[in-house]
Amino acid sequence: MSEEPILYAVENGVAKITLNRPDKLNALTMHMLRDVFHRLGDAAADDAVRVIVLTGAGRAFCAGLDLTVIGTGVGVQGSAAHEAGAPPQWGDDIGPGLERFYSFGWQEFITARKPTIAAINGPVFGWGFVLSLHCDIRFAARSAIFNATFARLGIPAEKNAGWLLTRLIGPARAADLLYTARRFDGVEAERLGVVNAAIEDGQLAAHVDEYAKGIATYSAPRSLAAMKAQIWTALDDPYDTAFRSTEHEQDVASKTDDFREGFKSYTERRIPDFKGR
Repeated sequence: MSEEPILYAVENGVAKITLNRPDKLNALTMHMLRDVFHRLGDAAADDAVRVIVLTGAGRAFCAGLDLTVIGTGVGVQGSAAHEAGAPPQWGDDIGPGLERFYSFGWQEFITARKPTIAAINGPVFGWGFVLSLHCDIRFAARSAIFNATFARLGIPAEKNAGWLLTRLIGPARAADLLYTARRFDGVEAERLGVVNAAIEDGQLAAHVDEYAKGIATYSAPRSLAAMKAQIWTALDDPYDTAFRSTEHEQDVASKTDDFREGFKSYTERRIPDFKGR
């Protein structure tokens, strides 16, 4: 296994970002999180990428934030400047009381107008759980263990976890998982709606690869971008606003090369050759 804490590869239109600290259950450091967001940006800007997959190396997806780096000086120089109101920089170190400066970059999951899929291969705790919630689609191994640990650490649901989880499974179920900080497996995650499906152990990677490749092959990039924007605003926009936006997107799409190629390939019963135009 490479010593790089984040692995990145593109194949068949799918960018795979792998958290790669298997001996630490892929617990996050600031630099890992920074690199995840940078790689998301790389994938979003790459015309060869149609779908983005996030997963973990070894037996875990992500055990959350690596608490051993908080207050060790691994990661805030210039803390006086931060206290004076200057914006933090990704190059800064992390020091006591400055965990809040991990707040930058999470929106990359939303602003990247490409589908994001979490392949949850094992334990997913705390911020690892929140990373998965930021993805559009989640698949989990049946034995994967989930835990929103925040209440037992004396902190609120961090990084918009409450906002995301409530919209995903409703307020009552979100309250249960957040208030109790109880553990649950992939099977229950599927039942609750936290994941799209729980997959037999050992078959998750192949399932996600095939699923992502299918989107990359058969779905038009511009359609995916427009639909992702619609999905993330769907619960907040009034019906009339959303309808007008949809009509506008349809009008724009009808003038694109991909629309013509999609219609032609469908009638000719062949794989489309979308260019993203």
